[in-house]
Amino acid sequence: ASVIKSAQEMNVAITIITGDSLRVAEAVGRETGLVHVVGEVMEAKEFFALSPVEQHKLVGKIRVFARSTPEQKLSLIELLKEKYTVGFLGEGINDAPALKSAHVSMVVQSASDVARETADIILLKPDLRIIIEGIKMGRETHANTLKYIRTTLVANFGNFYAVAMGSLFITFLPMLPKQILLLNLLSDFPMMAIAFDKVSKLEIKKPQNYDFKSLYIIFITLGLVSTIFDFMWFALFYKMSPEILQTNWFIASVITEILLLFSIRSMLPIEKAGWPAKPIIVLSAFAFVLTLALPMIPVTAQFFGFTPPTLTHFAIIISLAVVYLVTTEITKRILVRFLKNQPA
Repeated sequence: ASVIKSAQEMNVAITIITGDSLRVAEAVGRETGLVHVVGEVMEAKEFFALSPVEQHKLVGKIRVFARSTPEQKLSLIELLKEKYTVGFLGEGINDAPALKSAHVSMVVQSASDVARETADIILLKPDLRIIIEGIKMGRETHANTLKYIRTTLVANFGNFYAVAMGSLFITFLPMLPKQILLLNLLSDFPMMAIAFDKVSKLEIKKPQNYDFKSLYIIFITLGLVSTIFDFMWFALFYKMSPEILQTNWFIASVITEILLLFSIRSMLPIEKAGWPAKPIIVLSAFAFVLTLALPMIPVTAQFFGFTPPTLTHFAIIISLAVVYLVTTEITKRILVRFLKNQPA
């Protein structure tokens, strides 16, 4: 019963297709909380006596199909596939056609040889919880993958566009090649921990797809926001000296990429997204401290071509970084509302 409740919370519908009698199947359905009303239980023969239109209307609402033959199991799977992604769990020889037809076929380890050869997945334990936990883990992995893609695309697009545009107005490199490599290394510290990040219940409530249209809109829009702030740092520091601009833009770039990760790790408002996982917080703090320390240490400053920034420059960088976080967050919320109104 607890597994079925977890499945319902994730919008995963469970349907029993069995050869057992109606009374036995209904009793099991009611005991586990799968069946609540009489209309959710039907014999397969009775179901297929209905017109095709009625079958399509009812197939997703029936929770238990009793007295099902192998042919009827196959037909039910085919009907369900027209509207849903279907996983089928079976064990006997007569389940083989339905297993072959399902999008994902699963059997327990003690299943018949034919069923095991047909199945995509063999469960080492006869427990439905494994399947539900697997779906949950898959959705969490997908959500965290999207976080990485969004953050990487926005940061890289912003920096690329800033360097390309800046080269038209600045006669020197705004950041040295080894500084760019160091920037990528430091900003990747917290990014590596995204795999361990917490995922909100809202993100795993329904199956997610790779929505490339939304992804393009997000990374181009937020990338342009990042570029605008890069130009602000250019305007503030490029007249002083190449070393000052390179150092200050390096520090600003690492800090803003860390803040960007905290903002768009979820498309929910930042105050509702919850705290990131501890590894992300620890590695972000480590990258932040190292970013501030490297230009201040003579050996590393000389090696990477940094010049120690003044307290005033530090204050300007931190202040603008906070403004960048607020601007990104506001833009993100506008984008979420805009994308919700777009046709699928």
